[in-house]
Amino acid sequence: MAKNSSKETKIPDVLAYTVEAVPGQLAPSVASTPGELFGSAFSYESLGLKMDPRTLPLPLPKNFNPLDTALTEEQYASSLVHGRSVVEPYRHPRTHSIPVASIHFRSHHVELLNLFTHFASHAASALGIPIGGVASLPTKRTLWTVPRSPFAHKKAQENFERKIHKRAIKAFDADGEVVQRWVAYLRTNALAGVGMKVTTWDRVPLGIGNAKILKQNQDSATNSRLTAPNKIKQLGEEIIKEEQRNA
Repeated sequence: MAKNSSKETKIPDVLAYTVEAVPGQLAPSVASTPGELFGSAFSYESLGLKMDPRTLPLPLPKNFNPLDTALTEEQYASSLVHGRSVVEPYRHPRTHSIPVASIHFRSHHVELLNLFTHFASHAASALGIPIGGVASLPTKRTLWTVPRSPFAHKKAQENFERKIHKRAIKAFDADGEVVQRWVAYLRTNALAGVGMKVTTWDRVPLGIGNAKILKQNQDSATNSRLTAPNKIKQLGEEIIKEEQRNA
């Protein structure tokens, strides 16, 4: 009997093979510390920080009560104080008492108005903006008296009243970019039912108008679109003079 010389091919089991990850070859290693990321020793003093971020938050004293214990802003910012948003925000002292912004709040509901002004005060405190507190403005009251039915000579009438409550917060001695960030944060997290009117003041050095005019003239001299008409006019005058000489 003839024997079959063909051999059976055995399919290898893929699951039997394992791949060992070699650091630095298959995938780059991920930095775990700022020193590995930037290639130098991490120094929080070089970043302008007073405390090491790796040691934050700092522990608070035992039986701490934010209503009874007075903390500085640095202690508040470096510690985790539960319920801090409930108490009044920290008021940064003014340096020159120069007004930089004024925000007026309007609402038909006093509860919503008080909540959002409290939120805006905490946001200003977190950004280091000195504010003068929440000022209550006079309430605008509007009355309407209309007939109770569509009949024009109806004797029974009905009164409607609308009240617009107002609050104001004034900011002092803050940089313009910080104020714009504060306003943008309030607009991003605006509360429904509360309107805002923002007024800002920018301080510029003397002679800023003349400097803008000089810069505009320099830009006009280098702008080809603005100087092209004058060049075309000069070229036309030269062509006319040359034609007159040849005539």
